Amino acid sequence: MIPAADARRAIDLAGQGQNVSEIARQLRHDRKTIRIYLNGHRAPGQPRQHAETFAPFAAYVLQRAADDPHLRSAGLHREVAALGYAGSYSAFTRELRGHGIVTACGSCRNWKPVALAQARERRPGPLPFRTAPVCGETVASYLARVAAACSLPAGAVTGCLPPWFASRAAACDDLASTGQPSPEDISHLAALTGTGETALRHALPALAAGGRPPVRAALSCGRCAARHGQASPVPVRIPAHQRACRRHRTWIGRDIQIDITTAPEITAASGKASRLAREHGITRLVLAEITARHDVIGGPEARRRAAALALACPWLDPGHPDTAEAAAYPETITAAAALLRTPGTLPGGPE
Repeated sequence: MIPAADARRAIDLAGQGQNVSEIARQLRHDRKTIRIYLNGHRAPGQPRQHAETFAPFAAYVLQRAADDPHLRSAGLHREVAALGYAGSYSAFTRELRGHGIVTACGSCRNWKPVALAQARERRPGPLPFRTAPVCGETVASYLARVAAACSLPAGAVTGCLPPWFASRAAACDDLASTGQPSPEDISHLAALTGTGETALRHALPALAAGGRPPVRAALSCGRCAARHGQASPVPVRIPAHQRACRRHRTWIGRDIQIDITTAPEITAASGKASRLAREHGITRLVLAEITARHDVIGGPEARRRAAALALACPWLDPGHPDTAEAAAYPETITAAAALLRTPGTLPGGPE
């Protein structure tokens, strides 16, 4: 806001034919502020509106910051802006600080560039053992498994590849937007591992083009890892809305994984969520889930389902947050679908 006299003076000068830059220099105010008054978006003396634009998105921001520790504030702002958040980036970062939400990974800050070996000019031949990537696997995990399968040190594998792979294997976040691999880089990896380029692009999110997708950091389904000869789950980046492995009927929680074989409705809800994500977008579905979850967790059906899951898995705590979320998932997705299809029920949506 600028003094009312200056705002009226700006309007008078504009009526005399002066442009925005001339008025801004004469009155010593920012051009964007001058335009607000010249375009009639704010009357002289009217205070700037401080509507609570962040509140409807606070739960979404909190969950996304927890799901993807490497998601920077700029990327998070782009997500909420696409959902309808009207605040500026500076206002958004002030809200983050005010709510104590941290969007920077401490490990990333401590990472130092490594000395990169030069890749061989001649394309390497395939290694003796083929290692298929787990869907969503990180570059560091995949290259480490490739080396272990052939009883080689990790440096022996990255030394046969273009420098991009050594840098990504050493980085804490392999989805950083800078330095995307070239088609030739991916071709080198395919030749070395004996895995097709299309399969690598589909399985490893770091190889996909188009910027950082909305993902959450998790451990892969234990049974998926076992299919690839891995005794324990591997670090993956999966779509932000994906909560279960439908192939193996496993709930992928934040802390634990749950066998949901005895609750087929959870698996069915996961399939419905995928369809909703294709129809409405991942970020909007996540927002709808967060909005719906508050009303359904702890309901009678969710309590009954949590007890059934605990009965099938004696070690499972029915009161664990992951158990509660899994048990309420069918009702959550049903409610989320209703919110997505009803205008005006979600912030930023059509009225």
